Amino acid sequence: MKMSASMRDRLIAANQREYGESYEQLLFLDPSQAQRALAHRTELLDDLYGRVTVGNGGTKLDTTGLSPGCRICAEGGWSCLFITGRCNCRCFYCPTAQTEDDPPTTNAVDFRTPADYVGYLERFGFRGASISGGEPLMSPKRSLAYVRAIKKHFGDAMHVWLYTNGTLADDDLLRQLADAGLDEIRFDIGATDYHLDKLRLAAGVIPTLTVEIPAIPEDLARLKGMMGELRDAGVMHLNLHQMRLTPHNFKHLATRGYTFLHGERVTVLESELAALEVLQHSLDNNIGLPVNYCSFVFNGDPADRELQGARHRRRTVEQGQQSRKAASSSPTAETGRQ
Repeated sequence: MKMSASMRDRLIAANQREYGESYEQLLFLDPSQAQRALAHRTELLDDLYGRVTVGNGGTKLDTTGLSPGCRICAEGGWSCLFITGRCNCRCFYCPTAQTEDDPPTTNAVDFRTPADYVGYLERFGFRGASISGGEPLMSPKRSLAYVRAIKKHFGDAMHVWLYTNGTLADDDLLRQLADAGLDEIRFDIGATDYHLDKLRLAAGVIPTLTVEIPAIPEDLARLKGMMGELRDAGVMHLNLHQMRLTPHNFKHLATRGYTFLHGERVTVLESELAALEVLQHSLDNNIGLPVNYCSFVFNGDPADRELQGARHRRRTVEQGQQSRKAASSSPTAETGRQ
């Protein structure tokens, strides 16, 4: 759907307000750049169409090899639990500081016990749950407790996955996660300079092994060159995210010469082009590693966005009611969380 001039003006104004004086440091597309970028993007898409199965209102380029978790996410049936706000890596692309040991939370609602979260998943009819952060393996006992409780209650009816940079993974912890019922593990190998040693430990232990990383333009050639190695290491799915700008990563991204795009959030043009080239490379060379490009606005189709937005709004309203009710009856309501 073509963006109207008034919508574009509103987005630009919102982006300018978000970054204030720093906005002037950003390199946005000028008309000639936009024409060239659009031509390159169109060339890539024309080559891909007919070789991939497009889904989600045209916002997912290839739905044939999505991981089970991604399928549930695309259908709007996924809850992401941020198990902690701490991380032991400092990736330049990370959108948040990730330095606080926050309680497990989702949609601004804290969950004091695994049982509370299980009740939440049941109440809202989720079919998938992910354990994220921060780095979940910095809080291994907490992560294990939540995975174990979810799988004990729902069994195979709930697909559970965990995001990790992998630095703290070892044989024992991965076995414990498998015994707790973890269905899928996703490694951000961008956080470890694309080392695969920890990832290989999970192969054959956790049923589904996925790599999930931002599409970093500078690493395009490197990623293309190691796709066969990823496949041979046991990776079943490669998820690529479009890089986005936030106040936290501004100083890192603004100095890399990226071209930025206006939108609901400011995103990186070269990141999208890199992701499309990786998908093209995988198909051209019959690598056998499914590539899922998850753009920041992958739910950009108005019907899809409204459907998922309605679900989110309904859940958020009910969650707020639950949170206020719990706070009013809590012994710590007067003094805050202990």
